Amino acid sequence: MTATAQARVAGPRRTLAALRVVTALHAVAVLAQPVLAGEFLAGEIDALDLHELNSMVVSGFGVIQVVVAVVYVWAGHGRFWPLAASAGIALVEQVQSGFGYAGDVAVHIPLGVSVVAVQILLTVWLFRDAAARRRSR
Repeated sequence: MTATAQARVAGPRRTLAALRVVTALHAVAVLAQPVLAGEFLAGEIDALDLHELNSMVVSGFGVIQVVVAVVYVWAGHGRFWPLAASAGIALVEQVQSGFGYAGDVAVHIPLGVSVVAVQILLTVWLFRDAAARRRSR
């Protein structure tokens, strides 16, 4: 058995699969946000309501992602940093919503760009082989 095959057998397979699904769905919802904002800026007034509704979906996925990441780290013995990243993303999403409701687009837009970037990078990493390896003790 190769080292890679051993790592997969001993690694966080089920918890990683759950985390991959949640982060992928979260990423789709996060990616929809700038599209909806762009539609609003292009004159589609109803897109703002959809942007607000989707922000609630994004926040919900953020919380779910943190819970699943805890399971990935604790029960699956996965690496710790995806949990830290997930918690950071969820926290920033809450702050992001506050700036959005306050109409402070000078902070809301750059913060949104960073949420999209970090969520996509985390999702991509979770689909790599390294995510399936157990953390070192």
